[in-house]
Amino acid sequence: FNFEGRYNLVRFIKEIQAQGLYVSLRMGPFIESEWKYGGFPFWLHDVPGIVFRSDNEPFKFYMKRFVENIVNLMKFEKLYYPQGGPIIVSQIENEYQMVEPAFHERGPPYVRWAASMAVGLQTGVPWMMCKQDDAPDPVINTCNGLKCGETFAGPNSPTKPSLWTENWTQRYPVYGKEPSMRRAEDLAFSVALFIARKNGSFVNYYM
Repeated sequence: FNFEGRYNLVRFIKEIQAQGLYVSLRMGPFIESEWKYGGFPFWLHDVPGIVFRSDNEPFKFYMKRFVENIVNLMKFEKLYYPQGGPIIVSQIENEYQMVEPAFHERGPPYVRWAASMAVGLQTGVPWMMCKQDDAPDPVINTCNGLKCGETFAGPNSPTKPSLWTENWTQRYPVYGKEPSMRRAEDLAFSVALFIARKNGSFVNYYM
């Protein structure tokens, strides 16, 4: 793992705290973000027998190793909120429900395993899964999109809050096309609607 120079995650999170902000730590490890391999290192493809993002032992081994490393680093530096740090919530996986059917019977057990693995790390802050309607308790299912006040079905349990993990301020740029930016008034209205209709308690602006 390389956390040197511009990859210094600890320094970045401490700077966020110094600016009086909180952190939603979305550690993936699949992050999508329109990156090749969704952020996975290319060498992972060469692990014998590996199937990404499924109930597959080689993949789960490397995923757990990555997540444990990040969590242990955050704990050591006392960056979780109960330790006095700025991290108030963490995310495991990313928009998996969109591709889950492609993994057939290996999809649902992977979701359950990922949730259990994350919760078992005992960070002291909640875990969430974005766009995963059946996120297992106590992991929180959240909304990504332009208008979650209209499209979000809500938490899958009355004990979970309504969280908006990606309030899209624009669409990702496409070569040759004009940038697509949302007006501030549209963003403000969408947030107010999410709070009013869905009892929203968290909004993260994205892109």
